[in-house]
Amino acid sequence: MKHSADEYNVLSYLLKKNAISYEKVVEWAYSQYTDEGVDPFVEKTSLASDISEVLELISNGFRVHGEPSQEFLAGEVASEYSKEKLSLYDAVARILFDLDLDLSEEERQELYIAEDYFGWHKQAEKEAVNHALPIFSKYRPIYEHAIAKFSV
Repeated sequence: MKHSADEYNVLSYLLKKNAISYEKVVEWAYSQYTDEGVDPFVEKTSLASDISEVLELISNGFRVHGEPSQEFLAGEVASEYSKEKLSLYDAVARILFDLDLDLSEEERQELYIAEDYFGWHKQAEKEAVNHALPIFSKYRPIYEHAIAKFSV
């Protein structure tokens, strides 16, 4: 099966973040082999000697450098929150202030409202989740679908 530049961009991003190991990439590449053969690029990937060689192959072959879409990055944060790797406050702050995503005005406003609860409300988490969760639920599947292709 041939993969798109966007898919290889995600793989490059995952490799740079150490979210997927060299061994897993080789394992993934070998899993792409079928009775009909394999995409020549995947074959090159399976023969790469280390992560830097895989990154170079992706960069040269697809002109991508591990900079995924904004939706993917928002989904990554949402996934980390759902797996309890990030608190709600940290997830909201990361999307609003660290990633500088081009969200719709409505989404941005909802996240600012969620973030604001943490400064004064006694049940900030309970109130903020109502504003943030719909946005997280929109973007998390984008991320999870993209990384599932590489068995991460």
